[in-house]
Amino acid sequence: MHPSLQAALAPATLACLYILHLGLGPASVQATILSAVFWLFAAGYAAALQAAACGGTAVRFLESGWLLTTGLLALASLAVVYGCLPWSGAILRTADREVAAAGARLGGLLQYPNTFGAVMGAALLERLTALAALPRQAFTRAGRWQGQQAGALAPVFALCLLLTESRGAFAALAAAWAIAALLLRRGERLRFALHSAAALGAGALLAAPLLRAGLAPPALQGLAALAAALGGWAAATAALAAAGPRALRLITGKRCAAGVAALAAAAGLLALAAARPGALQALPQRLTGAATLLARGDMYADALRVIGGAPWLGQGGDTWRSVYRSVQSSPYTGSEVHSGYLDLLMDLGLAGVLVLLAWIIPALRSAFRSRCRLLPSVLLLLLHSLIDFDLSYGLVWLLLIWLFRWAKAGAPITSAQETSSPLHSSPPHSSPPQRWRRQLTHPFLHRLVLLTHFRGLRFFRVLLPGAAALALLCAAVLCLGQAESLRRERLALAIEAQYPQEAEKLLRQASTLAPARPRLYLALAARSDAEEAAVWLQHGLRYERAQPELELALGKLLAERGDLAALEHLRRATELNRYSNTTWVTAMSEASRLATMKMADRTAERESQQQAAWQVLAAGAELYARYTELTAGGPWRRNDLNFGGEETVIKLGEQLRRMRESLPALRMSPVSESDCQLDPY
Repeated sequence: MHPSLQAALAPATLACLYILHLGLGPASVQATILSAVFWLFAAGYAAALQAAACGGTAVRFLESGWLLTTGLLALASLAVVYGCLPWSGAILRTADREVAAAGARLGGLLQYPNTFGAVMGAALLERLTALAALPRQAFTRAGRWQGQQAGALAPVFALCLLLTESRGAFAALAAAWAIAALLLRRGERLRFALHSAAALGAGALLAAPLLRAGLAPPALQGLAALAAALGGWAAATAALAAAGPRALRLITGKRCAAGVAALAAAAGLLALAAARPGALQALPQRLTGAATLLARGDMYADALRVIGGAPWLGQGGDTWRSVYRSVQSSPYTGSEVHSGYLDLLMDLGLAGVLVLLAWIIPALRSAFRSRCRLLPSVLLLLLHSLIDFDLSYGLVWLLLIWLFRWAKAGAPITSAQETSSPLHSSPPHSSPPQRWRRQLTHPFLHRLVLLTHFRGLRFFRVLLPGAAALALLCAAVLCLGQAESLRRERLALAIEAQYPQEAEKLLRQASTLAPARPRLYLALAARSDAEEAAVWLQHGLRYERAQPELELALGKLLAERGDLAALEHLRRATELNRYSNTTWVTAMSEASRLATMKMADRTAERESQQQAAWQVLAAGAELYARYTELTAGGPWRRNDLNFGGEETVIKLGEQLRRMRESLPALRMSPVSESDCQLDPY
């Protein structure tokens, strides 16, 4: 197989699994389509990277691309901190000291501190291992200060990492740092530890005034401090190089690993120690607080129940985001499961995890055998994905693919020969034509077999690239339709006040371009008459079978028309969003209004109307009993949704109970099951 196709095999297989789910009925059609498109582009990205990064300049090309990407992420994020770039979502500000000890955390361009911290930690490790491999002369004038140039971004990465306050990123960095120290040779290990201490020390000195200012420092003073810290970093590395190996002989061996590691950890803690006293007092609570971990424990238990429902193939793209409100055991907020591997299990089941393992394990084994310096950075991203949703970011996958290709380009030539095509590297006795030549001695049959074999190879060499190009073209057209649908939706919302008819027309066009987007159906239903609105909502439920907003809107619409089918949709909405006060208030209000309509209706036979009213009141009583059962499960460790004790729901429940008691005749002769069957809509 061609190397480019081999690099794209695993992402393309994951894309095929998502496409398979479109025929099996996923939890969310729209999310499954987007996931399939992403993995198709990831396959194309891997193949293009394999083809572009070849030859003698491959390692330099990949290193430059990595530094450009991670450097832009770090510098742009610091530009937000220093007020040079307006980006409101780059900094998480909160008064909760358990969330942010200094009141603010840097989320960077990813807008999430934990994932941004993991990416910065991987970038920092890559620079530290690169510096450890450089000779001492590279940090002197004779070496043209190549070491200082190569490590200029290391303090910047360390600063960004410290400002995230991500405990998971710190723990993953510590584990990956230890692995890097074990992989390096004795002399490299010493330089690695010293450069780690210098980088973290410079980053901590920069982080102290930033944390004191709540990540809003004066621009001039902040930039001057940044320049001074970078200059101090360059001077420190030059001083370490000038000291020579004799001056560092006292800290070699085990004492080096223990002493310098302690120095690096102390430098990291210096940031908050030098900050304001409030941040320092909040540090122990921030580092040891268990509320977040307990909430994630509940989340993981709920995710395992979802996995148990479809363990082999999962339920399609963004399964957790689609169904978590219907399975959560406590009122926490979390549309992400905080574990990339659990998320993949819910999406694609064991099949997807096996594909991922077949992709990652050989790459890790090859990097470990060649003692590749990129292995710690890869492990940091993979380890942090165990406890957070890093893998939900397409950027993290692209960085991993980049690192895999970089590690393969920097591997020894023997490793490349081992992974070359079987047609060139296999021994003569193992190739198919040689085996068939021994078995089929007749000249005619021998020629026929050879001709068929090589024609088959030529056929697949043309078919596979053609199929890949066609799949990428289809994905590009689909993405274009999605983008155009988003554009028309935003345009419709912008002109709705002045041109309502044009806005509705644009929404209809947007739904035609991207028919699986549920938000469009809610918008169209709100702008249509009752009958057409019901059709729009039913169309939306075909694509999003676990969307409580669609169920609630349809139940409310049918209740306004006096249709008993509304009861099933209201009940379904409360099941799909069980800890939402708004959902419960709306469902109970519509059930009460429907009961009032049936009891006040005199147009039909009295007994049939009383039976319908009894049916509505029984459904309302069942809803209220379910609400009471849920509220009785508290108090919870975390109640992010402020669920329970809703006075409106309690009043409506009591109102339905009194209305039910006003029908004594039917209470003595309850309606049969066949009479309570809901009408199909």
